[in-house]
Amino acid sequence: MLPQVVALLAEGWSGAGPLELSDLLVIVPTRQAGRRLREALAEHAAGRGAAVFPPHVMLPEALVAPPPEAAAASRLESLLAWAQVFREADLDEFREVLPVDPPDRNFAWALQLGEEFVRLQRTLAEAGWRLRDVPDRVGAGFPEQERWREIGELEARQAQQLRAAGREDAPARRLRQARAPSLPAGVHRVLLLAVPDPQPIALHALGVVAESIPVDVVVYAPEAEAEAFDAWGRPRPEAWTGRVLQLPDFAARVQVCADPEEQAAAVAALAGAQAQSAGRLGVGVADPEVLPLLEGELQQRGLKSFNPEGRPRRGDQLYQLLQCCAR
Repeated sequence: MLPQVVALLAEGWSGAGPLELSDLLVIVPTRQAGRRLREALAEHAAGRGAAVFPPHVMLPEALVAPPPEAAAASRLESLLAWAQVFREADLDEFREVLPVDPPDRNFAWALQLGEEFVRLQRTLAEAGWRLRDVPDRVGAGFPEQERWREIGELEARQAQQLRAAGREDAPARRLRQARAPSLPAGVHRVLLLAVPDPQPIALHALGVVAESIPVDVVVYAPEAEAEAFDAWGRPRPEAWTGRVLQLPDFAARVQVCADPEEQAAAVAALAGAQAQSAGRLGVGVADPEVLPLLEGELQQRGLKSFNPEGRPRRGDQLYQLLQCCAR
């Protein structure tokens, strides 16, 4: 896909002068994708003895990341505001949410309940909703209308607690940002590049952006599959649910291994055969148990690898030193 994207972005560039893409914002699925795109554009321009002014590159969620402000509430501040609401509320007003009084209405109880509501707030915010929006968005016939009305009232009290302290919680700020997203200076076009499952709140922000500047969507699929994706490049479930997965040459391509050690050795052997394509081989590992074995096999064969999950620090000397100091 990468060469195709480079060709798309460099379309119409004659090679005379730098490749000018600084007025373009490219939204990519991962940070690694952004790094590889910038590298490929630099290589393409260097091949013609030219430089490149790269596009702005960001993840979908960056569209709704509000600028840092002094009024931004930390997660702890939001949690403490929820705890205060639950400790002060008359529980008889919220029997659809709390039908039974807790054995001990103490700070620990309120904090634990606050944790659940913080998670709920953040989950709904990904779809562009506040807690109070649920009854109206779901519509008539929703059996938990009263319960969610009470939840919305509790949310309003939590927001009031934060306002009294001069703060605003993260979900509210992200929703506000989605209604008026800010782009990097000088951007006149946006490209949504092979992002199959962006958060709905990010798409809401893109919809706002599309009202003023062009937003193009690129899907990595054959032209014949165009109807299998929606306008934002997301797979349409109805187009894929009934498909039978065709696996050509299954017996030749699938290798069964007896244990993780044998699997790691087999993958390392395949990687060794692809050594000329350094940096272009990705290995999907479904079982974490295989990771250290695979890294060891690759190291023995002189092959460098990158594990995006990182490495636990417990085996480092620094961890052992800090552990001894703590003791």
